Amino acid sequence: MAYFPMFVNLTDSKCLVVGGGNVAYRKIKVLLDFEAYVYVVAEDINDEIRALAKSVDRIFLEEREFSPTDLKDKTLVVAATSDNTLNSQISSLCKTEKIPVNVVDCSQLCSFIFPSYLKEQNLVGAFSSSGNSPVITQMLRDHEKKLLTPKLGEINEQLGKLRPQLIEKFPIEAGRKQVIKHLIDFALTADEFPTDKEFQMEIDHDGAK
Repeated sequence: MAYFPMFVNLTDSKCLVVGGGNVAYRKIKVLLDFEAYVYVVAEDINDEIRALAKSVDRIFLEEREFSPTDLKDKTLVVAATSDNTLNSQISSLCKTEKIPVNVVDCSQLCSFIFPSYLKEQNLVGAFSSSGNSPVITQMLRDHEKKLLTPKLGEINEQLGKLRPQLIEKFPIEAGRKQVIKHLIDFALTADEFPTDKEFQMEIDHDGAK
């Protein structure tokens, strides 16, 4: 089974997690990392999830049995219970309703899987083994931490602000790529993070060539 790598905007989306244990807790944290609203339904919710809900206003807890009506208006669903029959039922319902679903530790019932990822602001690197070996993806993630740093995340934010100007000033893609590579090298080698003015000077310098 092969999964197509695709990044989805979950900001302010309503996501459902069915389950209240440690695995559910880890999935909730991932969804929060990408600014989703997380609705948790479980007959028993652990202390870690309760504490997280008190500190984050994007979590909504309901301590009860799952109901098919819980799927209404949800962008995606995670089935993280210890009941395999219930997990299978949730997967079937989601697929009928065309809702992406992840069933923990059962790739056959998933329509999407969670990758191992690194995230610095809006810069994200992710790795997937299609469910075969999470250990390999975690090894890759840990290795890439040396490259995907907070500074590179900040550079990405800066380049995002400059993107419209760069497209206008350097309309030919090949030339624009060279300028962007130069800006990245300039920012990475600077002792302190370059100011907007310093970035602008570098753009003007490249544009004058």
